[in-house]
Amino acid sequence: MTTPPTTDLDEASSLRHQLADQLAEAGHIRTPAVDEALRTVPRHAFAPEVPVQKAYANDVVATRRGDDGRVISSISAPWLQADMLEAARIQPGHRVLEIGSGGYNAALIAELVGPAGSVITLDIDSAVTDRATRFLAQTGYDHIHVVTADAEHLPTDIVPDGGFDAILVTVETWDLPWIDALADGGRLVAPLRLHGYHWAIGFTKSDGALLSNEPLIVCGFVAMQGDGAWDANRLTVPGTGVHLSWEDGAPLPVDHLAPALLQEPTVARTHVTVGGQEPFDALTLYLAGALPGFCRLSVDSDSENGVLNPPPPHWPGAAIVRGASLARLATERIGEGDDDNGLYEFVVHGYGPQGHLAAKEMVEQVQHWQRNHRAALCPLITVHPLDSSSPTTATNDPHVFVKRHTRVAINWPTIPGTAALLTDHDGRYLLHLRSANKPIWRPGHWALLGGHTEKDETCDEAIARELDEEIGLAIPDLTPFVTLDTLGSSGDFMGSVRVYRGTLNTPTHEIELHEGIQLRWTRIEEIDEMTMDPGAAAVLHAHHHAHQPAGHLASTLPVLAVREPRDHRSRSIIGAHLVLLRDGAVLLGKRHPSSAFAPSTWHLPAGHREDTESAVTCMVRETEEETGLRISEGDLSLVHVLDLLDPGSSIPRMQLFFAPSCWEGEPVVREPECCTEWQWWPLDALPEPIVDYTRVALETMYNGPSYIPMGWP
Repeated sequence: MTTPPTTDLDEASSLRHQLADQLAEAGHIRTPAVDEALRTVPRHAFAPEVPVQKAYANDVVATRRGDDGRVISSISAPWLQADMLEAARIQPGHRVLEIGSGGYNAALIAELVGPAGSVITLDIDSAVTDRATRFLAQTGYDHIHVVTADAEHLPTDIVPDGGFDAILVTVETWDLPWIDALADGGRLVAPLRLHGYHWAIGFTKSDGALLSNEPLIVCGFVAMQGDGAWDANRLTVPGTGVHLSWEDGAPLPVDHLAPALLQEPTVARTHVTVGGQEPFDALTLYLAGALPGFCRLSVDSDSENGVLNPPPPHWPGAAIVRGASLARLATERIGEGDDDNGLYEFVVHGYGPQGHLAAKEMVEQVQHWQRNHRAALCPLITVHPLDSSSPTTATNDPHVFVKRHTRVAINWPTIPGTAALLTDHDGRYLLHLRSANKPIWRPGHWALLGGHTEKDETCDEAIARELDEEIGLAIPDLTPFVTLDTLGSSGDFMGSVRVYRGTLNTPTHEIELHEGIQLRWTRIEEIDEMTMDPGAAAVLHAHHHAHQPAGHLASTLPVLAVREPRDHRSRSIIGAHLVLLRDGAVLLGKRHPSSAFAPSTWHLPAGHREDTESAVTCMVRETEEETGLRISEGDLSLVHVLDLLDPGSSIPRMQLFFAPSCWEGEPVVREPECCTEWQWWPLDALPEPIVDYTRVALETMYNGPSYIPMGWP
């Protein structure tokens, strides 16, 4: 091999070895062959436009731009090249195709296949292939075959008999039309786009399909050109600067969404958190398959569109459209986090008349992913060609993406939660009363000890950790008992728990409880009188009657399925209102003119109770969020109840009014998008306009009945 004479060979060699050391230490280089290739090929010779130091930086080197200034060809970041080469599992003698040329990566592949192998590098742009040909010749790799062609229509004469042993795609691709060109058992590594998200995925060909159960590498490449270029199906909501893209789905109408974005959104909390530096691309991929009408939302930086917490321009947000309403995933910082990079909670913003329902739908899927998939292994991705022998191509199948040439199906493995069925020498069961005021599964119910499995943790490790965290004890004889599957009222799968059986002969007063409210040794005949988690009750009965459902195979754990009861009871929305009196005057706030509820109208500090939140907890939270005032729950008294049915609504609202005996601070406007000012108004001279039911409550709470129905026929 040769290099340009003006290059400082000693410096280039030193930088090349430093880069390889860095990649090996970070885990991107994992085999001696890839390590040797990266230490051998002179990267700087393929990037003469930049200083040698930049050529060996662990970053992308742009080599060609389009007329609009966008990069259309580049040398990929070394860490990503190393990861993809490792994923390709290239061996000496292999026949390899690279789609997306530049020269450098093809030279690395040539080092891996050796003299007995062959490399073809292909690109649609003749300027790119001319450049690659020139630099490959200069560096001694002129035996690599450089082809100018559209990869969507792969020239048949370049495909070897039996197919390529490996195909590496180094441009962002929406589809994978090269299955037939790959040998059985061969490897295809490509940055595949799914609903606008892109990952480098390593596949193995088996029985005419591509299979992958390997880590997905978040990455970015230049876009595919030619007939294989992808269409973002991007539509703009008129007059808002908000854009929605349906890259892997049929676009929905957006013209009627503009009014929704002009109103204050609802904010639904998920109680699912993520670290500031923690990727959550698996969640967004899961949502893309789980939610019909899924799209990507982006926002013009200079537009006033009412979108709270807009997504960054390079990573559009996850969203769903429901008629004239939409919901989108966002994050809200709630703490510093263990690494001081911040701790965030996923929240969902709902816009439009049904935005709260769309937000609830997305929240439920985020929580489902958290319970069942977050700590699981990599999803199984199967890619079938679209022909008569492939499975059904219905586009409404969950987690299925139908492309032009292929059908991509994603199977998300479920990792169960864990629970411990602990018995004593008297045949009693240890039960745990769960907190009623926390966002947990079955709040306020008696249940078994246990919890979620964390990332890269086995169930055996998880139950041992959970018992140590909850009661500080190790149970030496824990053995798997059953798998408990919870089904929704309609039979849909909700979650799975692996239940372990063990013995413990310690009185509850000698056990130090770190989580929850109370422990209790309980006999089987007592559980019908307790507020029990249905799954825990089913497990206790199965154990007591020595009945374990048979597994499908002798090696599998028996499965116990429990279906959620169908709830036919009427539900009401609970509202909490603060009646703050000072010198005969009450504190009222004027709603923002663009507020979805009572715009430019006076109202008490108020809000809706969130899931698993008591009314007094809601009152304390809403008071501080809206006014900055601090009130203790114990200082609140219920002074009035108004049972409200709004005109045209089928959902009643139970409006609760609380008065504090004392408080700290002075009211300030902390949510200017909701309320523009706070004022004290005499009870006998209330302002206009004022919310109707607020006036009724203030006029009657001290001189009338404590309960008033309003709006009922």
